[in-house]
Amino acid sequence: MMDHISIDVTDAKQSAVSKDKFRINKYNFGTPFEDLVHNSEPYLHFQVLRPKNEDQREKALAYFKEHGKLYTAFVNSLDILLYIGCTENVYIKSTMAEVQPEEFKSIMAQAAHWYRFYGKETNSE
Repeated sequence: MMDHISIDVTDAKQSAVSKDKFRINKYNFGTPFEDLVHNSEPYLHFQVLRPKNEDQREKALAYFKEHGKLYTAFVNSLDILLYIGCTENVYIKSTMAEVQPEEFKSIMAQAAHWYRFYGKETNSE
């Protein structure tokens, strides 16, 4: 199974994924936390990481590779989407759920594309 994808949509003019397909939930469990989540089953969750510089990003990516974490990185951005799990509903603290590998791959790619177009908007929850 793949451990990451890299997306370069620098020249894309519109998103291939509808805006209502995902959303970003903001939490504070002692530390601010942003969760990009699929809006329908399966509810895949990705922690939005925004490294401050290339060195911080490279250290994070090296850690994820060493520990077998699943993530999406962008060619033209420092941001990283770290897969954190699948749940029974849209909120991160709900019960864990299973996801089929092919469905996971498809949704992970959609999440990366969605984030590229809508992830920086401030109207998220």
